[in-house]
Amino acid sequence: MDPLSVTAAVVGIAAPVIHSIHLLSEDIRKIVDAPETLDSLRKNLQSVNQALASLQAVSDAQWKSLGETVVSQSKHATTSCGESCDRFRTDLSRWTRHREDGKLSLRDRATIGFFKQGYVKSMSEQLQHCKITLTSVVCIATLHSSLQQTQATEEMMATISQKEAEIAASIAATDKQLAEANAKLGALCLAKKEQDETEADRASAISQVAVEQTVLKESRKLLDGLLAGIQTAVANARKDSTQVINNFGNQNEGMQIGVSYGAISFTSGKK
Repeated sequence: MDPLSVTAAVVGIAAPVIHSIHLLSEDIRKIVDAPETLDSLRKNLQSVNQALASLQAVSDAQWKSLGETVVSQSKHATTSCGESCDRFRTDLSRWTRHREDGKLSLRDRATIGFFKQGYVKSMSEQLQHCKITLTSVVCIATLHSSLQQTQATEEMMATISQKEAEIAASIAATDKQLAEANAKLGALCLAKKEQDETEADRASAISQVAVEQTVLKESRKLLDGLLAGIQTAVANARKDSTQVINNFGNQNEGMQIGVSYGAISFTSGKK
């Protein structure tokens, strides 16, 4: 891995994704009386946007400390997010119509059917997981950098242990989401069309859940890599903390203590 190229590559990948997020957010914002599900989706888009901005700030040295696998998987997670946003924006255009005032309105304001609800929910959950995953990458990169620059303190070790637990919890949550995605896929395949819904709506919803499954599987691999990396960092930090050498200059005699609350008696062996 060429460390000099990593940050530039990540920035190059993230920039168009941030643009896609902006376009989709603006389309949702323009919808008059948008349902709560779409408002929630827009908030998730903003969270991912913030995570991507933080990802772009990760330095070359920090990327190098994370390793090639994490770098590659982070790029893939970012790209997948952008592709999903572009696809959702295209489908959203089928659900809306332009008004004379420049706003958008849903073609059927009264209801968003089962397939559309499933599509929006799956997209929201994918965005939430993307945000958590990318934020974890940034946090672990920062911790690696801190450990390389200074000796691990008890406070730092506590922070690392906390992050280790958080990533383990994220892995467990990912496994749960994968099981739920499998169930959603089955339900969408068997569900009957509601009024004003089409087979295209069903196909879009099924396609999105399938994408969510793929993203979750890839995200789990990335989280596994982060967990392995932080466990290695913890082990190395603990090893380093036990290898403390005290240098007392040229005076190799006498007595040195830390803190004593009792009487001290000392007899030098020097004659």
